[in-house]
Amino acid sequence: MNEKRILEMDGRRSAHGFSLIEVMIALCIFSVGLLAIWSMHLTSIKGNASARGITDNVTVAAAKVEQLMALDYNDLVSGSEVDGNMNVDWQVQDECLGAVFQGHKCVQVHVSSTVNGKQVKEVRLDFVKANML
Repeated sequence: MNEKRILEMDGRRSAHGFSLIEVMIALCIFSVGLLAIWSMHLTSIKGNASARGITDNVTVAAAKVEQLMALDYNDLVSGSEVDGNMNVDWQVQDECLGAVFQGHKCVQVHVSSTVNGKQVKEVRLDFVKANML
């Protein structure tokens, strides 16, 4: 009688469950999907680290621009400094817009840093400071 439950009338097995082969194939397909998700996750982590490095550089560059803009016109000179793992330098050029526009200085702030010990991220901000009489 137990044999009747397992075998159908024409000799085939009844569909009461999954065979070992079906389970193995399903696990293989599932593992390929998990590997794809894991790869996307790693790429996302690397992208976030890179974006954070750029954001940090922009923040430091903007702070330096604000600091330089607050200086008196005659005190504005080129320079550089190291802020943690960031190199900050600024170049000041007198009368860079030509003789028609007198009484100004062009300033270029450049910030570079190393993210995760490998990638170098660079940001450059330019501004013009006028000599307000």
